[in-house]
Order: sequence, then C-alpha cells, then structure tokens
Amino acid sequence: MCARASDALSDWFPCPDTDTLSCAYFSIPLDYNDASAGNGQLLVVKANATGAEPKGTVFLNPGGPGVSGLQSLIDDTPALMNRTGGAYDFVSWDPRGVGPYTYPGNVYCIGDEEYDYFWAGTIEADGLNSLGDFSNFTDLTTLYAQVPLMTEKYAALGNKCLQGPNGTTLEYVGTAATVRDMVALADAIVGPDSEINYWGLSYGTYLGMVFANMFPERVGRVILDGVIDATKIATLQSHLLWRDQVASTEDVYSAFANACAMAGPSGCSLAFDGVSGADVVSLLSTVVEELHAHPSDARLRLMRGVMYGSMYQPQMWTAVANETIPQTIKVVLNGTELDDTFARRRSLAKRDTFTQNSFTQAAVVCADSVDADLEVTMSVLFDEIVEVTKNVSHTFGPLWPVPWFHCSTWPVRAVERYQGPFNGTFANKVLVIGNTYDGATPFYEAQATAEVLGDQATLVQQDGFGHTTLYQSSQCVTDIITAYLDDGTMPPGTAAMPTVCAIDESVELFPGVTDPWTSPQTARLPIGCDGHLGRSNSLTWTVDAFQS
Repeated sequence: MCARASDALSDWFPCPDTDTLSCAYFSIPLDYNDASAGNGQLLVVKANATGAEPKGTVFLNPGGPGVSGLQSLIDDTPALMNRTGGAYDFVSWDPRGVGPYTYPGNVYCIGDEEYDYFWAGTIEADGLNSLGDFSNFTDLTTLYAQVPLMTEKYAALGNKCLQGPNGTTLEYVGTAATVRDMVALADAIVGPDSEINYWGLSYGTYLGMVFANMFPERVGRVILDGVIDATKIATLQSHLLWRDQVASTEDVYSAFANACAMAGPSGCSLAFDGVSGADVVSLLSTVVEELHAHPSDARLRLMRGVMYGSMYQPQMWTAVANETIPQTIKVVLNGTELDDTFARRRSLAKRDTFTQNSFTQAAVVCADSVDADLEVTMSVLFDEIVEVTKNVSHTFGPLWPVPWFHCSTWPVRAVERYQGPFNGTFANKVLVIGNTYDGATPFYEAQATAEVLGDQATLVQQDGFGHTTLYQSSQCVTDIITAYLDDGTMPPGTAAMPTVCAIDESVELFPGVTDPWTSPQTARLPIGCDGHLGRSNSLTWTVDAFQS
C-alpha cells in the first residue's frame, strides 16, 4: 500500500528560534523517479493567518537560492500579512540544501580548519583589488595572473564537494525536485490535486516559473516578486547571469546617496551640510581607493559586499548609513576587530568538521545550470567580470566570489532539470511584480517574464527601491494582491504597458526624504570618465571623521 502525502507530514511543533511560528517535518523521496535513491526530510514552517476568517494557504519561497524559509517567515511575516490583510496562512520550508534541519541540508565541501589554507592567496579569499573600472593595468595583470591557481582551485573544489559530507546527495539538490517537494507538501496540507497558491521572491520566481510549467493544472494564485528571467537560467552558461544581477544596482546606489545627502548630517552620518549625492559617493569611493592602495586581507571585498548588501532593503538605509557602513569603514581602515568579527576563523576544536562556508547557492544554481561548456575557462570568467565592471556596474561588478561562476567546474547536474518551455497555459493567470529600482533583479527581467507568459500574466511595476516589493509599502500593490488572492481579479498590465503603483507617501528613505530624485542637486548620478559613479570635485571632507 502506497503512503499518502499526509502520512509524510509530522505533527506541528514550536519552531526553533521563535515561539510565533509552527514547524513540522516532511518526508520526501530524494529522486521522485527512483525510489532506490532513498529519502530526505524538509523542515516546514507555518505562519497562521492573523485575520478573523482565514481564506486559505499561500506557499512561499524566499529565494537565494539558499534562503531559509524558517528565517524568512521570522523576518517577513508582518510584511506578508500586511500585503494580504492577514487572510492567509503562509507555509514555507527550508528547501533541499538549506539549513541544519532539512536533509539534504547545507552543502559543505571543505572542512573548517582547512578552509583558510585552501583559499589562501586567491581572490576567493581576498576579493578583487580593483578601483572598479579595470583601467589600471596592474589590476588587470594581477587578476589574470590568478588564472592558473584559480583553475586548479575550482577543479579541486569540485572534487572536495564530491568527497565531502554532501557528496552523495548533490545531484538531488535542484529546482525541479524542490517544485515536486512543494506539490507533495500542498497535497499533504491543502489536499491532493488542489490548486496551489504560491508567492516566489527573487530566485523563488524561477521556482514559480518551473512550477507553473511543470504543473500547469495546479496553478492557483501565483505571485512572482523580484523576478529573474527563467529562460536565461535555462539556456545560458551561468556566468553570463551576473551582469543582469547587478544591472540596476548603480541606480539604487545613486538613490541611496541622493537620499542621504538630502537628509543631511542629522539623518545620515555619511552626509554633511550642503553636500550632494555625488559627494556621498565620493566619500565611499575614497574608502575604496584607500583599500585599493593598501590591499590587505579581504577588506576591499568586505567593503564592497557591505555596500552591495545595503542596497537590498530601503527601510534599512538609515541604519545602514548611520551604523553599518561607518562601522565597516572603521574596521577596514583601522583593522579593528577585523580578525574576530569579519574574517573566516575557526578554532582547533572544529578540526575536521563541516559547519561553516556553505556552498548551497552554487550547489543549486549549478545543479540547474546548462551542461558545462569546456570553453568556459577561468580566463573567460575573468573576461566577464572585467566586461561587467566596465560596462554594467563599476561599483559592484568586481564582487567575488559569485555563485554563478562555479558552474563550469561544478561536478554534477541535478538528476532532473526543467529547461523550458516557460509559456504554458495555466489553470489561473500569474501576477508578476517588480520594483522600478531593484539592485538584484532589474525590472526588465520582470518585463521579459511577462512577455514570455503573454496573456497568462499581468505585470505590475512598483515604482520604488529595493529587492522585491516587500520592503516599501504601496497600498496600490496591496490592493492588487488582496484582490488577486481573493478572487483572481487582476489589473491590466503587459510587458510593454505595466500597471504602475506608487509607493505610499508615508514611506521615508531617510528621515524627511521620500523621493531621492526631487532636488536638482540630486539627479541620477552619471558614471564619470574616471570610473567612479558621480565623482564630485567639490569634496570638502574626508574619511578621517570615520577613523578612530
């Protein structure tokens, strides 16, 4: 007698790290087409509807890949309830490759004690030492001198991943399997063959596109928010995806700097009286220049990474500008607490253990990737980084490592991959939403997705900032989502003519600042001929104020 899906779901219990959410374990086959592969287990997490009359269940994938469903609901349940009127339960899960509670869980390849030694002297540990435009011949020479070493290291990494604790399950970590997990989970929670309501954020939009086209008859209300172009993931060599990820980041960075300048020193510690957004950028560029001139450890990489991550959530910009970035500047310029706070360090007690430095992102994106092309050498990867840095994003193009860049040497592909088509006919139409200024998933990817879906989707443009629409409130978007979830009502909106929703007037980027483009002194900052974004020649203060 075959087990029912409901038999695979344990009783609900209080979740780890929170007393507001319920958790359960869900048994899954590692390979839905081969029972001999054995079984796995998902940690499932539920946020109960806050409204008086719950209307159903929405399944949520928070993206990454590699973001924990548990952590996402801990962080984002209030925003999700606000957007839906509290009328729906949200169910998420730690997908394959994610977290300590799901199996297969976090993907580890290199033991803790070996990690620093393995990457010592490489850009994987130290990052790229570049001002951002690679016009410096020394920067280029130094980068390409790493070709032989990085070729050797990436090949060795693949072998270590196969020999590590996850070696036997790497081929079962992938999007198609995660889609089947969600469908089985919906069978257990909502009912067999039920329509599935789904909200995908970031990478979760790719999961949503794969779900809709693998199971078109199961499509209920599907929201794709912060969209990546599924057709590119399924057809391009993975290293070519980085340019799209950072394509809009300079615009978001410009808005951050402008809004900081408009707030002035009382609202933004990176600003002083009378400065412009270009001056704020110059301050941060000065830090980058100082780190470039005196490279040590991974400090330039750390500074770039903090700046890039800070663009994701505009509701955090005040804290970022007044706390995170100034503290990082002090650390990277003075070296204070660098070894203890930021560098990868493990104690001898962790010898031969695998508890840090997960390769989950690479494991998922590479499991889904097209087959490796032998012509994608390390030199080709470096060529792409240089091209993206010169022509797409001076500030953030030279970030390293990038998970997409592992795929040409990743040792496996998933036993099941869905690589299209993505233009199916679904039981219900799909709601596609994107921010005008999203530093990780530019709006043109939402447009491309809406174009592929055609009359099966409506496109909504939230005229705001940040990665996904959750982090700036828009009553217009809330009303659209509520109506869509309730009865399928959707506004008009195509790839060419999306429905545009404004951000609520009450939303501030910094105290007293709602629109970073309103002042003539804070127009969008151009890329300067010296390779810096909006470089100002009127800088009257230095980074000394941030050094102890």
